[in-house]
Amino acid sequence: MPYIITVLIAIVAGVGFTLFQANKSHTPIPKPTAITEPITQATATSSTFKDGVYTSKVTYLNPIKNEYALDVSLTVKDNLVTATAVTYSQGAEKDPNAQRFEGAYKTEVLGKSLENISLSRVGGASLTTNAFNEALIEIKTKAQS
Repeated sequence: MPYIITVLIAIVAGVGFTLFQANKSHTPIPKPTAITEPITQATATSSTFKDGVYTSKVTYLNPIKNEYALDVSLTVKDNLVTATAVTYSQGAEKDPNAQRFEGAYKTEVLGKSLENISLSRVGGASLTTNAFNEALIEIKTKAQS
């Protein structure tokens, strides 16, 4: 009896290994290519923004239909965002979603090209993020040269 169990285990293991190997993709992984041209600010963006401090005020509704106001300020130098501030009003400053957004959005904005910034659910706060993106569109328009 132990002999039969050992043979069955060997057969099951062999079949399992064969199926596993058959499912593997044998496509070779392409080698990375070297970047031959250095990336510069001129090649990274196609728009030029005037240096300056730009502001925008937007409002948005939270899930229980309270209207919140969001004031966004961005400082732009050489097409990059060098400083940012968000001011909340109408109770948004107490909203946990806005607080999570506040704690996370700066890493997505500071040092980045103004043209390439488009946030997506920062800190889990989709409505605050959407309001910020709305303000960002207005700021980009103001900063166009």
